[in-house]
Amino acid sequence: MYRDNLAGSPNGNNNGIREKLGRIAAAIQARAAANPDFPWSATVSGSRLTLRAAGNTGDNFVSTLFATAGTNFVSAAHFTTNVKYYTLGAGGLGAGGFQVAGTTGSDGTAPLAVDYDAAYTVIDREVDLFNLMVLPPNANSPVTPQQLAGLASTFCQRRRAFLLMDPPETWTDVQGVINTTTGVNSLRVGLAKDYAALYFPRITVDDRSRKFNIGPSGAMAGLMARIDGTRGVWKAPAGTEADLRGIVGVNTMLSDGENGVINPRAVNAIRVFPNGIVAWGARTMDGDDNFGSEYKYVPIRRLALFMEESLYRGLKWVVFEPNDEPLWAQIRLNVGAFLNNLFRQGAFQGTTPREAYFVKCDKETTTQNDRNLGIVNIWVGFAPLKPAEFVILYLQQMAGQIQV
Repeated sequence: MYRDNLAGSPNGNNNGIREKLGRIAAAIQARAAANPDFPWSATVSGSRLTLRAAGNTGDNFVSTLFATAGTNFVSAAHFTTNVKYYTLGAGGLGAGGFQVAGTTGSDGTAPLAVDYDAAYTVIDREVDLFNLMVLPPNANSPVTPQQLAGLASTFCQRRRAFLLMDPPETWTDVQGVINTTTGVNSLRVGLAKDYAALYFPRITVDDRSRKFNIGPSGAMAGLMARIDGTRGVWKAPAGTEADLRGIVGVNTMLSDGENGVINPRAVNAIRVFPNGIVAWGARTMDGDDNFGSEYKYVPIRRLALFMEESLYRGLKWVVFEPNDEPLWAQIRLNVGAFLNNLFRQGAFQGTTPREAYFVKCDKETTTQNDRNLGIVNIWVGFAPLKPAEFVILYLQQMAGQIQV
């Protein structure tokens, strides 16, 4: 041990303490290097000397350290015995009572349906733009995402967004999907059906070698973002190129026949193929074959939402402009340019712009009464491209021809 002498310090302050601690640490390190059985290492941090137990010791390892034979180094009042790590909470005492117990914290309460309702108000106020919504489950909540889907879908309808739904955990096979009481039809109650899509089955992820099943909606949101960027919102997020990345399996394998059962019921399958795990369906919850909806397919609904949101934002300059033919002509020009760009990218069917879309804004759409009320009406029509769900192949034998 070295005792500091302020009078002998180089600059008259406590730097001498760090010098002496450095000498102690160097002596301990030299001892450890010379003797592999010596269990200590030492470092200096500022004016503190830290002694650590070397080797594979427990978090609360305790040992007696002697400076010389018979002198207990730890018992000196100038040193505090400590542990490697601290444990939070009331039970974090460690061995020997080195750690003062903390105060038990609170994780809050599980979210209820009213908490989700309040969240929509916050989103309305603070989130300018979103186009996909996912409802992650909470294991401690008394409400399931499926029970929240009705209000969530109507909120998406108002904000021009699209809801991705997870299947209930109780669905473990196709029979659960088509069950008349707890199947897919039970999820349509109160739902804005053409603003939501359901995917089945649940997917398997690997988290540090621990595998567990989760809902597929989060993975589908990522897939849609990728397809939107590479192909466009009008391309169905399904097919062999729509592989789900970062997952290792599904909890229910589906055959072609089982896929043929749930697809007409507007439940989109996730299947395992040789080229990966892919989304193999692109129907909204309004896409049941018995409904005959115009928005049967996910890409048609999302294309319409994309166009509506883009035109809503792109036409804000119209507000407070003189409501007459010069304004209407400018509107037709701007909207037509936007739609023509989409047509050239392949978003619409038809070989000419006239076949693909139309824009109408004139005295027929905006009457004198509308003008008196400060309203300008714009009619936009488009011919969407529907995805090819089924490939039908016909084979025919040709009789051999005998040449004469």
